[in-house]
Order: sequence, then C-alpha cells, then structure tokens
Amino acid sequence: MARHPQGACARCEADCRATEEDRTRRASVKTDPQAAPTDEEFGRTAPQVRRVLWITFFLNLAVAAGKLIYGYATDIVSLQADGFHSIFDGMANVIGLVAMGLAMKPPDPEHPYGHRKIEVAASLIIGLMVTLGFLEVGRGVWAAATSDVAPQVTPASYAVVLVALSVSLGVSWYERRAGERLNSMILKADSAHTFTDSIAGLAVLIGMYLVDIGIAVGDVLAALAVMFFIGMTAYRVLREGIDVLVDTSYLDPEAVQQLVEDIPEVKSCHYVRSRGMPGHVHVDLHLTLDPDMKLERAGEILLTVKDRLKGHFADVSDVLVQIEPHKPTYVEDVPEKLV
Repeated sequence: MARHPQGACARCEADCRATEEDRTRRASVKTDPQAAPTDEEFGRTAPQVRRVLWITFFLNLAVAAGKLIYGYATDIVSLQADGFHSIFDGMANVIGLVAMGLAMKPPDPEHPYGHRKIEVAASLIIGLMVTLGFLEVGRGVWAAATSDVAPQVTPASYAVVLVALSVSLGVSWYERRAGERLNSMILKADSAHTFTDSIAGLAVLIGMYLVDIGIAVGDVLAALAVMFFIGMTAYRVLREGIDVLVDTSYLDPEAVQQLVEDIPEVKSCHYVRSRGMPGHVHVDLHLTLDPDMKLERAGEILLTVKDRLKGHFADVSDVLVQIEPHKPTYVEDVPEKLV
C-alpha cells in the first residue's frame, strides 16, 4: 500500500480541520432577520418597497391638505408649519419611488458595483427636504411671534389634529415595519421622517390647548417644538447618508482579522478595510501564507476566507483579498491602525 509523505499527511489534516471548522461555523451562524438584503434580495423586494411608498404618499398628501387648509383658516401657525412638514413627507415619498426604480437596476459596464448608492442619494435628498421644512417652520414661528393676529382654536381644531396625528402614527408604524421586514434604507429613513410628524402633531395639540386656556404664546412654543424634532431628524438622516458616501468604516477590523486568522494556514491578516451600506458592504484585506504553498491551495484558502466573511457578516456582498508570502516585514510595516 502506498504511503503519503509525512508533510502531505499534515497538509491533508490541516485541510480537513479548516473544512470542518468552516462547516461548523456556518452551522452556528444564525440568519439575522434584520440583516440588510443582498443585491439579489434587493431586486426582489424593490417592488414591495415601492408599493409601501405609494401608499404612504397618498396618506401624507391627505394629512398635509387637512392641516394646511384648516391652519390658514384659523391662523394657527403651528398647524400651518406641521402641514408643510407633511408636504415634505409626500415629496420624500416621490423621491423614494424614483430612487427605487433606478437603484434596482443590475450592474453594468459603467457601474460594475451596481446602483445601490442611488438609495443613499435619495436618503440624502430626503434629509435636505427635512432641512427645508425646518427653515420653513422657522419662518412661520418668526411671523407668528411678530404678529398681533390671535389663532382661533375650536373643537374642530382638535379634531383635525387628532385625525392627522393618528394617520401619521399609523403611516410611521407601517413604514417602519415594512422597512425592517424588507431591510430598506429608504423606508427606514422615511419612517423616521414621518414619526417626527406625529411628535410635531402632539406638540401642536398641546400648543392649541395652551391658546385655548388663554396662553397665546402656546402656539409659538408648539411651533418651536416642531422645529426641534424636524432638525433632529434632518441631522440623523443626513449623517447616515454622508457616512456611506465618505466610505466610513463599516466593520470592526479586529473582528475581521480574528475571523480570518482562525483559518489554520493563514499566517496573518492585515490592511483590513470595509465600506458600504446595509446589505452592500465591500471588504478589502491582505493575508499572508506559507511562501512554499501551491497556488491552487492558496486559491482554495482565498475562497474559504470569502465564504467565512460572508457567512459571518450578513451585510458583506464583496470581498477583495490580496495574498502575500509570509514575511515578518509585511506585518511590521503595516500602520498600527490598519493591523
């Protein structure tokens, strides 16, 4: 019977251990229901996201019309401001619909990484629209503070605000649930935007009550509260979008390094970088292997690294690996922040 050389046996045993470890790791990794969709899943869920945006668009228009018509009829500046806020909600829905149609296009020669960042651009535009709403409310607050016209609060005023508040809460909840189920950045951003409408509606309700009991400044205070919530939403949505555009690091480099170096034949892992958005994260890294290792085996390890990262981090869609012969200088020369 032929015998394998001792080195070959050791290599076979290492291969078996690596394969078994990968199998065990994949089995232990649970599917995260909140993980963002991959490019393929994004294409399947895009029609559902667009349907949600259409529904919320018409609801936001109805709410905005009611607030503006009654707000101007009664000179309640906080209700007028809240109406403009709802209009921006509707415009955000339109932007989201256009973006979804473009973002779901498959990669092409001019856009080899796909069109997913269009969704980020749409989120930034929504953030800018919220900022415009903030400025519009500020203008209304100033006008109310310098005007002698007193708002007219009636039982119908409370009814309009309560109905609008209920609709806004329902829309925000619906978008949030759909955004989590479909893992859509647009739906989550728009849900947060719509939720500020609900908080703003509550502030308007309190302001009207203060006016009703003789505290005329209550309307202005309510409008200022609306401004605060609008400003906070604008900041959060813009910050999240900008983080993606400037390639803010997405994954913990040390976690990636440890995961890769757990593979027996990997000598070291360094220069770990990651960027992207939920469901579309790109990872770049360098790893060193035995200089005498055959190219075929090195290729197998490279595939193992990619499979392990994609299996462990649900948002990873692409992994770029540079293989180097193991020499101490490759690690010593690496800046400390990138090791």
